[in-house]
Amino acid sequence: MSNQIIKIRRGTKTQLEGYGALSEGELGFCTDSREVFVGNGVENIFIGRALMGSYNDRPNAGYKGRFYFVTSGDNVGFLYIDDGISWYKANATSLTDLTGDLDQVNDGMTYGKVRNSELEGGKVKKLDDHGGNAVSAGEARSHLDNPNLHRTINDSSDGNTDLWSADKIKSEIHSAVKGLEWQDSVISRGETTPPVSPETGDRYIVGSGAVDAWANQTNTIAEYNGSTWAFYGPEIGWSVYVDAESKNYVYNSAQFWVRSGEANQTVNAGSGLTGGGNSDDITINIGGGYGITVNTDSIAVKPYQGLKVDGNGVSADVDNSSIILDSTNGNKLTVNNVDGGSF
Repeated sequence: MSNQIIKIRRGTKTQLEGYGALSEGELGFCTDSREVFVGNGVENIFIGRALMGSYNDRPNAGYKGRFYFVTSGDNVGFLYIDDGISWYKANATSLTDLTGDLDQVNDGMTYGKVRNSELEGGKVKKLDDHGGNAVSAGEARSHLDNPNLHRTINDSSDGNTDLWSADKIKSEIHSAVKGLEWQDSVISRGETTPPVSPETGDRYIVGSGAVDAWANQTNTIAEYNGSTWAFYGPEIGWSVYVDAESKNYVYNSAQFWVRSGEANQTVNAGSGLTGGGNSDDITINIGGGYGITVNTDSIAVKPYQGLKVDGNGVSADVDNSSIILDSTNGNKLTVNNVDGGSF
């Protein structure tokens, strides 16, 4: 018996599309696209292998159930299915390709999920180390905010549960030092106009009638902090060294800065007495006696035994007869020859 060859209807894809629907159960083979279709009398149903190639080489959609796998170019790795109108992506290659919600993600080493009971408003409200230590976020916040358990930075208070910042501590120490009786030195005193270009730390004792930034700050110590002037009102007993005068000044109960007298004070003995620098007043107490009388504002010497006291001072009563002034020999007084006379 000779072999019989059975051939199915065949032709190009365009010819098949022009032909229309195959009869029910009738097969059709596209010689150009290598696709196999079976008809149902109404439409041709694709039953061949999945097509593959680049994304841009996909044939036009229109055959429901047909597959196409992208092997290169854009969307490589994706499998598409023809729904009769367009190509529909059938698989996912990353999380962004997935749809659904967190409850549809299984627990695992790579991806995990949070139970809905542990969420509130889309945010996790529970902390759990899986070692039996689990607290809610609210409990953790209450613990952190509890002043009896934790100290907080609060520069506006000095309560026993408050901490100060480093800048606040530095400022308080600086203010405390300024409150001591012994003060840092000042450049000068009595100035009434702030210097044009002060340096940080420059200090002055403000004079009466000061203007500009120093207005109404008489007798205060003005210190430049790098941007503005800070003023420290003096208290009785404050002592400060004035660089320009090389003198120490003390603030007294009469609200004046007065020289304390201990700095660079000298008294030189010589022809009389000389006071210290800057015409300091020197008081000398002289006791009376032995012909010297000390009055309130004068000293008197009593003349006696040939001494004469007048407006010119104290002098010896020299008559150049019995007593002679020897001016050529250092102004010495000598006794002349004394004639006792005859009997």
